[in-house]
Amino acid sequence: MQAWSPQHYRYEGERNGAREEAIENAILRIELITAKNPKVTPVLTLRHLSELSGVEYGYLRGIISRSMRSQYRVFSLKKNVPGRTRHRLICVPKESLKTVQDWVVRNILRHTQAHRASFAYHPKSRPEFAAQAHCNCDYLLKVDIEDFFHRVSEGRVFGIFVNLGYSELVSFELARLTTIIAQGMERPDWVAERRWPTIPAYQSRYEGFLPQGSPTSPMLSNLAMLDLDEKLSKMAAAENIVYTRYADDLTFSARRPHDFGSLKLFKRRVLAELNEAGFKPNLRKTSIRGPGARRIVLGMLVDGPRARLTKEFKDDLRQHLHYLLSSDFGPAKHAIANKTSVSGMFYMVRGLIGWATRVEPEYGRKCLLQFRRIEWPPLNP
Repeated sequence: MQAWSPQHYRYEGERNGAREEAIENAILRIELITAKNPKVTPVLTLRHLSELSGVEYGYLRGIISRSMRSQYRVFSLKKNVPGRTRHRLICVPKESLKTVQDWVVRNILRHTQAHRASFAYHPKSRPEFAAQAHCNCDYLLKVDIEDFFHRVSEGRVFGIFVNLGYSELVSFELARLTTIIAQGMERPDWVAERRWPTIPAYQSRYEGFLPQGSPTSPMLSNLAMLDLDEKLSKMAAAENIVYTRYADDLTFSARRPHDFGSLKLFKRRVLAELNEAGFKPNLRKTSIRGPGARRIVLGMLVDGPRARLTKEFKDDLRQHLHYLLSSDFGPAKHAIANKTSVSGMFYMVRGLIGWATRVEPEYGRKCLLQFRRIEWPPLNP
């Protein structure tokens, strides 16, 4: 955002016939927002947002009123859940909605900060840093939040924008633009009818939630967790326990004299805090690992001084490289065996090597040398 002058703003407002009261209110709101975070772009009204983002005002109004046909492409992805079939709901915004959401990311959310315990969804965040924080631990408590994005409600998102300095009305409109009501997952909104009685078009029976697949959802989920991250961090620090969060994966690690008993007591407190904050712990994915058990954080072993790749990961990568280098097999046959294209196989294996290089640089470099010896056919762009 370019530097602005309240004197120049007042001059231009008066020159364009704006009322003195409106000019003064706008200046006060801009000063409030920039005082909280000077990098965040002020938005004064929905029409102002329309001009800033280049998205038609009527379209934005239709999204906020929940009167338009869904502007998301909704589909489900099967989740690997032992013993049962579950699906993850993915909601990808259509072009115009994605345009305004991208604007919100670039001009508002990317200038905010997640809690220091969070290692996902913000610039320079890396999962290996989260794993490294738990290295050499004796005990590991892992807690998962069920349906994480869907637990972040429209009301909670409204509070995020209010805390950034936006007016309540603009915060409500931004919350509506970044949340969704999905069929089969409707939740009654008990306060909507009291929220904006002067704007009948904004009334809705249901409260939205963060759509997984929207560009705004990851950073908003981090901001929605700020208070809880701070509470859990202080609670862990008081017990000499390390806490990190990667999206919906919460990890706590401890060293002796902690034992299974003390970790079980601490787990109860963590689950109670999650429930109090409106998040549902996934008890099936909640576990405590101690001496004699593998202690893994985000796919990395942390029972030594440095985060390491698991044996399963290395075996998988080794097998790919073996078949890709084999004169009897090669890229084409290996791609067919894995039900993908040659270019898909190229980028998948290259991605695995990239990850290996970040976690274990020397091992990753050795794999990269092998990868460069593979005789790849011309790849589709």
